[in-house]
Amino acid sequence: MRLLRAGIAIWAFAEVWRTGEMMLLMLGGIFALQAIFDIGCCGAAGCATPRSYDQTSTKQTEEIVYEEVGKRP
Repeated sequence: MRLLRAGIAIWAFAEVWRTGEMMLLMLGGIFALQAIFDIGCCGAAGCATPRSYDQTSTKQTEEIVYEEVGKRP
């Protein structure tokens, strides 16, 4: 991923030099900093998500009790 970010940064800087589009300079700077410091959208955490286990087998189902409501006269 670090090389991909560096490649995108180099491409963005080349496009800034070729076209003069300054928005790409900011985008290239962001990708260059991500490549240099080896950080991504989640920082050093690496976008790790906790595993979810199937809790339906351990959870007991509760019985629903309905209450009848009287009609208005």
